[in-house]
Amino acid sequence: MRVSVAGVTVRFGAVAALSRVDIDVAAGERRAVIGPNGAGKTTLLNVIAGELRPTEGLVHLGEQDATPLPAWRRARLGLGRTFQRSTLFDQLSVAENVTLAVRARLHGGWRFWPARERAVNTEVQGRLEAGGIAHLARRRAAGLGHGERRILEIEVALAAVPSALLIDEPMAGLSGAERRLTLERLQALPEDVTVVIVEHDLDAVFALAQRISVLDHGVKIADGTPAEVRANPRVQEVYLGAI
Repeated sequence: MRVSVAGVTVRFGAVAALSRVDIDVAAGERRAVIGPNGAGKTTLLNVIAGELRPTEGLVHLGEQDATPLPAWRRARLGLGRTFQRSTLFDQLSVAENVTLAVRARLHGGWRFWPARERAVNTEVQGRLEAGGIAHLARRRAAGLGHGERRILEIEVALAAVPSALLIDEPMAGLSGAERRLTLERLQALPEDVTVVIVEHDLDAVFALAQRISVLDHGVKIADGTPAEVRANPRVQEVYLGAI
C-alpha cells in the first residue's frame, strides 16, 4: 500500500512540529525517517496513523484520501503501527497477546470457535517462533524485559497482516542479539508490505531502508537512497556528524 503525505503541517500553538512535509512511500518500499530528537519523526507517524490531525496537508493510503479518517478506519484499510510506549496487555501472557491480535483480525474476539482454534494456535506459535520468543509463550507480558516487549509488540502488529506498517524506534533498548533478530524479522516481511520506520540505530536503518527521509526541526531536509543521504552535507551537519 502506498503511503504519502503532502504539505503536512502540525502546529502546537505557535510551534510548528512539522512544516509542509512531503513524503511519498511506494507500495512495498522500506522507508526510514531519521533526524535529531525533536525533529518531528513521531509526530509524522502520528499524523499518518490518524492519532493526530494535521493543521494543514493531506494523508493518502493507497488511492484513498485518509486525512479525515480516524485511526481505526485507517487500520481497516491495512495500516499497522507500533509505538514508542508499550501497548501490550500486561496481565496476559505473550501467547495471549498475539492470540488476541490474530482473533481481532479474524473478527472472532475471545469467543471460542473449535473449528478455527487449531489454525489460530498454529499461527500464534509460528509468529512466536519467527520472533524468537516462543520460549516466553506462557510468561505474562508484565514480566518481560524491555527488549522482549519490543519484539512482542512487533509480532502483535504483524498479526494484523498489515499492508503498511509504521514502526517507531524498534531497536531502542535492545541488546545486540535482539537487534539482529528484530532486523532479520523486519527484513523477512513480505515484499508487498510497505514499511515506514523511525529509528536512531543507523546500522539498522542502512541495512533495512531503500530510501531515507531526514527531518530537522519539523522540516524535511533530505530524501534519497542511503548512499545519497550519507553523502548529503546538510545531513552530516545536523545529524550524522552528531552521533
